Amino acid sequence: MKKVYMILGLAAAASAPIAAQQLPNVGFEGQWIQSAPWNPITGTDLTMDESLDNMGTKPEGGVNQPEGWIISNVLGVVSEKDGGGYGSLGATIVGTRVAGKDSESAVKLTNSPNPFMAAQIVPAYLTLGTSWATNTLNWSTFSPENKDGGVFGGMAFTGRPDAVAFDYKLEAPADGTLQKATALVYAWKGTWTQADVPANNTMYGEPVKVTMTDRDRNILGMNTDQGGAVTHSDDAELIAKGLKYIETAAADWTAYELPIEYLSTSVPAKINIVLSANDYFNSTDITSGNSLTVDNVKFVYYSRLKSLSVAGTPVEGFDSDILEYTINGPLPEMEELAFELMSERAGIEASVDEAAKVITLTVTNQDGEDADGLTAHNYRLTFVEAPRFGGTVYEGNVVVDLMGDTFDPIPAKVHIITDENNPAKCTLVLPDFSLGEGATIGDIVVPEVSKTVKADRSGYTYEGFVRNLTLKMGEEDIHANVNVNGTTDNEGNAVFDIPVTWLTEYPDSDAGIPIGVTFNGKTDTPDSAGISDVTVDGGDNAPVEYFNLQGMRLSQPEAGQIVIRRQGSKVSKILVK
Repeated sequence: MKKVYMILGLAAAASAPIAAQQLPNVGFEGQWIQSAPWNPITGTDLTMDESLDNMGTKPEGGVNQPEGWIISNVLGVVSEKDGGGYGSLGATIVGTRVAGKDSESAVKLTNSPNPFMAAQIVPAYLTLGTSWATNTLNWSTFSPENKDGGVFGGMAFTGRPDAVAFDYKLEAPADGTLQKATALVYAWKGTWTQADVPANNTMYGEPVKVTMTDRDRNILGMNTDQGGAVTHSDDAELIAKGLKYIETAAADWTAYELPIEYLSTSVPAKINIVLSANDYFNSTDITSGNSLTVDNVKFVYYSRLKSLSVAGTPVEGFDSDILEYTINGPLPEMEELAFELMSERAGIEASVDEAAKVITLTVTNQDGEDADGLTAHNYRLTFVEAPRFGGTVYEGNVVVDLMGDTFDPIPAKVHIITDENNPAKCTLVLPDFSLGEGATIGDIVVPEVSKTVKADRSGYTYEGFVRNLTLKMGEEDIHANVNVNGTTDNEGNAVFDIPVTWLTEYPDSDAGIPIGVTFNGKTDTPDSAGISDVTVDGGDNAPVEYFNLQGMRLSQPEAGQIVIRRQGSKVSKILVK
């Protein structure tokens, strides 16, 4: 029988709906447009191609960037030209279009020196906002001073994704000195404003100062080396962020996920991402030639479990990406399952197959796709009860005769547990002995049962008893005497008479109510198989054969091993020296 439980509805059902949103130009297979870095003199009216036409080397096809994204290419020093218009000196390309992961397009970001000032290394990064940079040339040292830069603004966005996922390569420059790369995401509402921010590169005089809106450091609450007072709107709030560094080189495409931490339940208005081939917030330490190549940059909406426990115990080997588990134990009640979802807006539903002892947990996220492109994942938990008793297990039925009334056959198992130190003795167990539906009175356990090889070697005969066995009838203890007589054969068949006397005058008398119990069953692994082919030959001239304590023939026993020695009709247990 299958049952379905809605354990937890989508969080979205209890809050204002938020439409699923995704990044622009995922995979960078869409349009690429001319790169026109922002500067406070011309805005975005001057392109990299125009700057390189004036002075520099323009690559074939021009300098382009994926639509919706900004690469931190720089124009260098922008100034008016004689005769009108504007030009620039020192334009530097740090991002190019290369082959992607199983696709035509990816973005390769490489920290690159300014062609007219090799000591000036331009940091390479990709962003949804507007990149900018500033410095002033010191003519005494011919080096840049008062360096600053980064990103302001971002993309309009009202979703709450769980992570940013992308594929990347991180490669060191020719000298092998790898610099760590940066992955940054943050979401906010309202605005931050900073006055008097120097915003361009200059060879003479002071840079142009601007009032900058939504500068990255202002939103993130970080100090700024340059610029004036910072103010913000009344509703300004940093809602989410994620910052990690990639510090291991990867020459081949490698998958990466940057989790997003939410600081409040507010709905954002804007979001920004920065993927940088350097330590983004440390512009004084940029390694020339260090490169980060990225592809398939997208938002992820998790539909997976973060953790899972059954009856207070964590599921062994649990991993969010592993969907199949086999768990030792009985099928639990739903209240015994405990879990965490990887997404605050995911929902979970359970389907229980009681016959198969399987629980399927379906995690769904209506906001969007997970890293693997799916919106739902099914975790299948199969519960397997380890037998409470070992030995050879015979499966079949018992027929109960109570004071002349014979009940219908009841499915049952009998365990034969041979004594490791004495193969002529065993314990017989009839677990969960029942007089019928709802009348289970306990485990019948009879120790020290004699186990004798049949004369024709076709199996074993059994004989034993136990006195004053304690069982249960409801909440009350009852006591019983139990006898055992039966046989097993080499084909795996078993027949046992296990009469029970319910002691009604315990402990004063063995008188009681007789209960007839007859078991018929079968096993696929008969424990007599190893002895069934022994040839009986009388006398001391018969060949000597050895068997382990489980009855399996041994070609040559080892020193220190306890074995069964048979010669003709004589059987003994010995310690091999």
